Amino acid sequence: MTGPARRPQPRRGEEGETLIEALVAVALIGIAFVAVLAGIGTAIISSARQQQVTGADSVVRSAAEKVIGDPYAPCAGSYRTPTPPAGFTVTVEVEYWDGTGAFARRCPAADTGVQKVTLTVHPTGPHPVRDTTLEVIKRESVLPS
Repeated sequence: MTGPARRPQPRRGEEGETLIEALVAVALIGIAFVAVLAGIGTAIISSARQQQVTGADSVVRSAAEKVIGDPYAPCAGSYRTPTPPAGFTVTVEVEYWDGTGAFARRCPAADTGVQKVTLTVHPTGPHPVRDTTLEVIKRESVLPS
């Protein structure tokens, strides 16, 4: 008489993984992968924004050098700036000193010889950042006679 069939006992070290354990491992690896991927995406966007800020700073300084190098223009409507690279626009605003310590957008009847030129660079890339502004004070040079 033979008894019921007995299951062979697994040898030590030959136990298999259960389906639950495998699913948990795959889920943990997936979560870690998504976290790393999100970090890389954030770093790429931050890098692009920093490049725009640095580029805008360079463009506004270049425009200021052009304005400083140009001769004083009494009651100038605007000063010319170099053509900005793609992804940037430059605006120029001129204000005139009224002789009492204030600047106004309208040129006084007698130009006092002092102007405030405000240069603003606006980045227009896919991840826009703040505008960069630089003010230049231009003074008419009067040579002594």
